[in-house]
Amino acid sequence: RQLRTLTPPKPSIIMSAESAMEMLKPVTDVIETYIEKFPPPIKEQLTKLEEKSPAFKPAYVVGGVALIPFFLVIYALGGFKLVINLVGFVYPAFKSFKAIESKSKDDDTQWLTYWVVYGVFNIMEHAMAFVVMMIPYYGLFKMGFLIFCYHPNTMGATKIYTTVLKPYVVPYIVREKKE
Repeated sequence: RQLRTLTPPKPSIIMSAESAMEMLKPVTDVIETYIEKFPPPIKEQLTKLEEKSPAFKPAYVVGGVALIPFFLVIYALGGFKLVINLVGFVYPAFKSFKAIESKSKDDDTQWLTYWVVYGVFNIMEHAMAFVVMMIPYYGLFKMGFLIFCYHPNTMGATKIYTTVLKPYVVPYIVREKKE
């Protein structure tokens, strides 16, 4: 029996980053011409994004365009309702897992508060379904509300908890024992 040894691939097969960039140059040039037609605010955002993480603008544009079919499939599977539920669940769940693993107690409180507000909101939404159905663009309002609740700049869930739930609901749930 002969032992076969693995031979490394031929150098001509392995493509360097420079040769890949040269090969993609015509495509990136076309994308750059499209980027030049974008409105100034979008171009500014692309420039800021490129400053934060050094890559080239066409990659961000192609990535953004590539996500469109993904979102269309999500929309086709469950409609706008699924999109709204994903907006209200995926990012908060991700941040909740990170909060559980962190040493800080503040982020635990924020995300626990979010889930309490989220649960109360969903229960009220289902109980008031006959009213909710009559509100035009309710889905957009709900999405905005959920983003308000978990966005780090607004901390809406904490605000709602301290102004609505804590004074009006918590006293009926959490009662101190009399000695």
